[in-house]
Amino acid sequence: MSRILSILMMTIVALKVTGKKLQKMVPGSPTEREFRVFIRNNVLVGISQREVNTFYSILTEKKHDMEKVIDEFYMDKVSMGFESESYTLDVYVRKDMKVKLLDFNLWCEVKLPLLFTWAELESAQLMREPEFRIVESRFGVRPGLKTAVPYGYLDTSEGSGWDRLFRNADEELRRQTRSAGGC
Repeated sequence: MSRILSILMMTIVALKVTGKKLQKMVPGSPTEREFRVFIRNNVLVGISQREVNTFYSILTEKKHDMEKVIDEFYMDKVSMGFESESYTLDVYVRKDMKVKLLDFNLWCEVKLPLLFTWAELESAQLMREPEFRIVESRFGVRPGLKTAVPYGYLDTSEGSGWDRLFRNADEELRRQTRSAGGC
């Protein structure tokens, strides 16, 4: 029940902050201005570029300014606004450097940590000194990390949906091979 209350509180705070329904993305917005903000125990511990498959030179030029406005947005509009102490925010920084809230999520490993690992985000180091991470060069791109795909689709561990699909496909291939007179 407390999880439901936390989600409800996040929605209420989000409506207060934005004044309207949350949106998954800003229509027509460039993705280089979208960031995931990680809050742990009411402390901003990290900010990550959301589109980690692309290098955007504008981010290297405006990194400090964007970090500052995201931090101010968190402190002025979001912090201490609801019960949950650990959560993530997805935000969009407009060209006029105003921050727009896109999404609230509970702190959990279902959300991608993007340019961090969950172990880093839970470390004491980031509690003392938060980091703002962007893809700093074309060589820093993390190929294969898809942020537009639900996390469950990326899970190929034993027992996952993909694991079951591959096992069933292997079993069907063996069955067809046997019935065709193969090995």
